[in-house]
Amino acid sequence: MSEYAIRTYELTKRFGSTTSVDGLNLEIKTGSITALVGPNGAGKSTTIKMLLGLVKPTSGRAEVVGYDPVKEPVKVQSKIGYIPETQSLYGHMTADDLLRFCSRLHSRWDAEFVDEYISRLGLPRNKRIKELSKGMKTQLHLIAELAHHPDVLILDEPFNGLDPINTRYFIEALLDEVGQRGQTVLIATHLLFQVERIADTVCLMNRGKLVMSRPIDEIKLNEKKVKIAFQVDPPEHLFTLPGVVGVERQGRRCVFHVSDRLEEVVAELRKVPHFAVEIVDLNLEDVFMEYALNGRKGRYALDRCRSGDDGLHRDGDGPHRGDVRQ
Repeated sequence: MSEYAIRTYELTKRFGSTTSVDGLNLEIKTGSITALVGPNGAGKSTTIKMLLGLVKPTSGRAEVVGYDPVKEPVKVQSKIGYIPETQSLYGHMTADDLLRFCSRLHSRWDAEFVDEYISRLGLPRNKRIKELSKGMKTQLHLIAELAHHPDVLILDEPFNGLDPINTRYFIEALLDEVGQRGQTVLIATHLLFQVERIADTVCLMNRGKLVMSRPIDEIKLNEKKVKIAFQVDPPEHLFTLPGVVGVERQGRRCVFHVSDRLEEVVAELRKVPHFAVEIVDLNLEDVFMEYALNGRKGRYALDRCRSGDDGLHRDGDGPHRGDVRQ
């Protein structure tokens, strides 16, 4: 079995003058749960459709479980379970009707799995699908897609419209199945707080580009903010230290977004006379906002930080009052 279940090579999709996906190089390891996160319009759904062979790329290519979705879409789709953002189940069918129908489409259908999860989730077997809640429809769709034990499960915005209880059951069912069988899962979503608990790896997209891809444990360990109140104007070289990916400045008070090399960056900052230093942990949403905003501002953000021209109200250059690390 290959190390990677999904790989893309400069994958690009343009619709007229609009570039939806721009030179995407994505690597998703076999057996991992990967979250593809980004705002609406970042290119997540278009990427998924190219992986499924539903949309042909403008340039570049993809490999899914060793197959090219453009050249071998049937083979790719036979190995994948897919829940789209907008689900169109047959409303006139009952749950049992739908599952019997799906069982005829797959040679690896697991009836025992279906019975177990129908019971576990408490889904009504004989109620018409159009009468089910959105959460029940999503759970039913998940059972149908997992019952043939696909090598890769792709979920496009699966948490939309689910209440917290339904979401918890959804996640538990997903983790149980993936943990037992070592399947690869790709979850595309903008709801970062949901994937923070379940994903192994996070791939951040913004405006069609892959901004960051790394294990979530590394993100939690290495992505930090360092708040510091300098006693003098900070020297220029601090803003371009290795590991610094963004800076906000209010006079002599600065907030450095650090990705890796935290100890080295803090050591350099401490060499400059200062009042106080505070190191702040970032959650996944904080990290996303930092990268997304820096991606939009580009180099101009650092230029403004250097000059102090950040358009923010300044209330003096005194020390930061709060929980600080001296």
